[in-house]
Amino acid sequence: MSAGKIPTMSRTEIPSTIAMDIANQIRSGILVAGDKLPTEKHLSNQYSVSRTVVREAISRLKSDGLVVSRQGSGVFVSTNEMRNSFKIDNSDMSRSDVLALFELRQNIEVSGARLAAARHTSKDIKAIKQAQEAIILAKPWSEDEVRADLDFHYAIAFATQNSYYADFMAFLGSVLYENVKAARIESGDPLIKKVTVEEHERILQALLRRDPEAAGSAMMSHLQGAIARMAHE
Repeated sequence: MSAGKIPTMSRTEIPSTIAMDIANQIRSGILVAGDKLPTEKHLSNQYSVSRTVVREAISRLKSDGLVVSRQGSGVFVSTNEMRNSFKIDNSDMSRSDVLALFELRQNIEVSGARLAAARHTSKDIKAIKQAQEAIILAKPWSEDEVRADLDFHYAIAFATQNSYYADFMAFLGSVLYENVKAARIESGDPLIKKVTVEEHERILQALLRRDPEAAGSAMMSHLQGAIARMAHE
């Protein structure tokens, strides 16, 4: 595959750039139908990005029908580029659009938190704790803080041991980035970081206790709080 380390750019541009690079290789015939893509680890090293970013890029290729996952085998170039695809255009989202997406997240992530509480591994918990710590250490309102927030939610999705949860969360990638950023900036709440950390901690503690109902309830409260902060005038 072509690119090495990609140029410095915004958090939302990087997955698109990687997806475009791989898509160009598919359309030019460098990668053909049935070819297996390199592993997440390989792509992460190749592009000098996190696995989360790689997952977002692969998810975009899936939504465009260019690649398909085979459980336990990897990701392969699709034999049918005209598959049905699902897209969310975040180029001109209104406040009501953002709130609607939070409602969608609420339904998906609450059930995901319940599954994660029952199924998580020690590796999953380590990833969730690392994301939480990164939020605490990051400068308020910064890109690093927003990225860490997303990593926290991604790690919970992966902890469900259901690849569809992880794929869906990765698919929302850049849209979620704008959502989380908006939830912080538009609320105007100077204590939003403290509140977010406390809400995340309640989710984490429920996961550690392997308490599905408490985990789902804590996630519901967290996302409802985000919706309330978004709607605050």
